Amino acid sequence: MRLDHLCDASWSYDLLHEVEPAEAADGRVYGQGTGILVGRLSGTAQWSNFPRIRSGYALPDARGVIHVPDGSEVLFALSGLSSLTDGSGVHVMTFQTAAPSYLWLNDVLAVGEGTIDVEHAQLAMRYYECGVELPVPDFRA
Repeated sequence: MRLDHLCDASWSYDLLHEVEPAEAADGRVYGQGTGILVGRLSGTAQWSNFPRIRSGYALPDARGVIHVPDGSEVLFALSGLSSLTDGSGVHVMTFQTAAPSYLWLNDVLAVGEGTIDVEHAQLAMRYYECGVELPVPDFRA
């Protein structure tokens, strides 16, 4: 697999509501926020997230829109796993758009890594476009 830099992102929560985990159930957070993306994919984002919270980890389930410089919009979906204790996080993102100059994003699976500042409700992430390197080795031997 080849990983090509897609963008760096700064995500900030503007609104947070939390239900703490209970003995028999996961916790939940509902949040809304904004983001700034810089790189091959650049723009400003608005998003919401409804992650499950379990055993010191958040499992993000975010959706949003990225407003790119030419005035077009790119929708995205984000999932992953974030440690609420050490601040590490891994994301997976997919995109959807009808904007001609961004149609290539419809075929992109992006992975990201970064840090989560729980106290200040901010994330700093670096995202990579995943590419297949062919030929794939024959592992049957």
